[in-house]
Amino acid sequence: MCSVMRDGLLRRSEAAGLTWGDIDRDVDGSGRLFLSRSKTDPTGNGCVLYLSAETMQCLDAIRPLNAAPEASVFRMTPATVRRRIAAAARAAGLGGGYSGHSARIGMAQDLAAAGVELPALMSAGRWESPTMPACYVRNEEAGRGAVARYYRQREMAGTNGKRRVRRGG
Repeated sequence: MCSVMRDGLLRRSEAAGLTWGDIDRDVDGSGRLFLSRSKTDPTGNGCVLYLSAETMQCLDAIRPLNAAPEASVFRMTPATVRRRIAAAARAAGLGGGYSGHSARIGMAQDLAAAGVELPALMSAGRWESPTMPACYVRNEEAGRGAVARYYRQREMAGTNGKRRVRRGG
């Protein structure tokens, strides 16, 4: 469940609503998830999301042999999804503070750290406004900012020269 939610940047309600018919395998072992309805798609146009080959293997491990296309993948309510993620984090030794949005936030942070710009991140996570994803990735953005780039360039050049300090202003 955590892998599917992370790859798809899914909300709790989206994960709870998944059926086996929503998931297709691609020839390379990865998968495609058709998300028929979400918070930012009230008309139900749907979208197709990428699932990694590793995530597809995880799904293979839990898929019943004769799973009906309309059968629920996780058989959970959104509240149960939240509790299961928190329990999984505790069991992994990560401690508390994890919630139903943790996989979504974690993938957003990893995408930002990998250089994905905010518009592409918003598209991947189906955010209508930049407010929340920008909040989620603020630490990664600071690490890619002008000051961080300055110090990385200095380090690569082996420069430990004088720092300029300007008086006034």
